[in-house]
Amino acid sequence: MYTFENKRYLSPAVLDQLLIHNKLDNYTSILGYSVENRPILLSSFGSGKRKVLLWSQMHGNESTTTRALVQLFSDLVLKNSSLLDDLSIKVIYQLNPDGSDKYSRLNANGVDLNRDAVKKSQPESKLLIKLFNVFKPHFCINLHDQRSIYAAGNTDLPAIISFLAPSFDKSKSINEVRARAMYMIGKLYKTIKSDKTLPVGRYNDDFNINCFGDFFTSQNTPTILIEAGHNPKDFGRNLVVAEVYKCLLNFLKLFAYENNIKPLTDVYLSIPKNYDHLRDLEIINVKCSNGLSNRLFIQFYEYLKKDKIYFVPKIESEIPKKLYGNRIIDYSKFTNKSIDLEQNNHKILEKLKLFLDFSLFLE
Repeated sequence: MYTFENKRYLSPAVLDQLLIHNKLDNYTSILGYSVENRPILLSSFGSGKRKVLLWSQMHGNESTTTRALVQLFSDLVLKNSSLLDDLSIKVIYQLNPDGSDKYSRLNANGVDLNRDAVKKSQPESKLLIKLFNVFKPHFCINLHDQRSIYAAGNTDLPAIISFLAPSFDKSKSINEVRARAMYMIGKLYKTIKSDKTLPVGRYNDDFNINCFGDFFTSQNTPTILIEAGHNPKDFGRNLVVAEVYKCLLNFLKLFAYENNIKPLTDVYLSIPKNYDHLRDLEIINVKCSNGLSNRLFIQFYEYLKKDKIYFVPKIESEIPKKLYGNRIIDYSKFTNKSIDLEQNNHKILEKLKLFLDFSLFLE
């Protein structure tokens, strides 16, 4: 297992410190409390007529967008941005503080909050629904992290950011509400598209009314889901934080000053779909005990221990789909010794560790 200094673990205690340090505590109140009685913090900005609701970390181990939110609104407040005259904005940094504390996708009751929009069985879900009904936003932004397995299109390029205009019915119909979300995503995509080092993907739009994006769209509120993606040379996702920051800022500018949000869909539909065929490492030219060369795929899985995230390498099967590596390692450049690939995966990994320092690939 490997660890490195990074900011992917963002506990509620650290969030409190960030809000104070960035002078956002004066804009922040307690929306309510989680299963384990942790406060769920809500910041309110601006006084304009156009209303935006943003929330992050409904999955507690997805902190990249939370970091971008803190940086963005710290800058807007510091600069006394005119955006705050034109917009009214509500921000929930961590809808799931219990999961954030444990670095878990689920809340303290083991529930995925993004499958609880209809049942509203959890206190966190009830708070989000109540805020939505009282605030009545004109646009919602649902913020997540995306695993490193997702490519931008049928390529070997990891998606740095992925977008979704959620469906509101099983047939994935496009009404005026959903088309408005597609139009805004298309505008955001155009600002990123010119930089070929920043591949962008379009997330799966299969309908699930239990997901908040689908549910809010069905309630006639345009909703955009933004997935913070992965850069293979930045496991701390600091580069992605910067891209999410720019994306959110561009959205606020568009929404504040766009006089006519058109129901146009063509640019959105041109965004390459996500494919989940990437793995963190592809090790090529692995010499086998039978004399043949082979390749292996490694994926790093995360867990929290004493406030640090550890990464554990696991061998991934290439069946049933063809896989691609985010980074390619030539085994033959490290050693000419062979490995018996008929052994179990644990023994194979132990052999690989004799020649490869996996921590070098987590920088």
